[in-house]
Amino acid sequence: MKKCEPNVRDYEIAGGCALFAGCGAEQIRGFLDDSGVSVFSFSGNEPVPAEMRKNSWSIMISGSVRIYSGDDDDGGVCKTLLNAVGSGQPFDIASLACRGADPVASEVRAAGKCRVMFIGAMEPMRLMSLYPQIAANIMEFFCGRVAFLNRKIRTLSKGSVERRLTDFLLGEFNTDNGKPEVVIKSCAELAVRLNVSRASLYRALAALEQSGVISRRGKVIEILNPQSL
Repeated sequence: MKKCEPNVRDYEIAGGCALFAGCGAEQIRGFLDDSGVSVFSFSGNEPVPAEMRKNSWSIMISGSVRIYSGDDDDGGVCKTLLNAVGSGQPFDIASLACRGADPVASEVRAAGKCRVMFIGAMEPMRLMSLYPQIAANIMEFFCGRVAFLNRKIRTLSKGSVERRLTDFLLGEFNTDNGKPEVVIKSCAELAVRLNVSRASLYRALAALEQSGVISRRGKVIEILNPQSL
């Protein structure tokens, strides 16, 4: 983990976050300066410290992080992958809408080299008063997340081969080459790992490729849109 000086490009990428939709550049910069901003880089499977996430929310500037629920295996509870967050995407949004929200219930880890902007949380009433458009965007974001979680629950309950495959890709990809990708030993080995037939795996890979979610180059599976998984 390394602290970095925020640069113009960092602010440009942060400004493209969906939470700032409909806001002018001056308003976005005013909100960021008012809230307080810091930028850190991470690498490998490095965790994002919980103390850095308290009373702040984050925007991915580059690379990606994975968000897990549950304790370490030593505690007797297996971690469950909740989401993967890529460039321009926010996370720990609960801290933005509810100052003091505890992020320790989840764990965030880098998926290879990445850069994260941490933004200080703002008291909700002050946020709504000074930045009503951003407050409205936050509400829309939360509604979208609820709908996403409902879809994910329905998909997980079906236990489809595509679901097993996408969960595997989200849990294994890294961004060391500048884009999210997974290198597999072979399709046969992957089928055994997912406990599916090779024919079912090939169909799932083809379906994801045809839908534009992944691209395959030999043993490399590039994830074109991690958020769609």
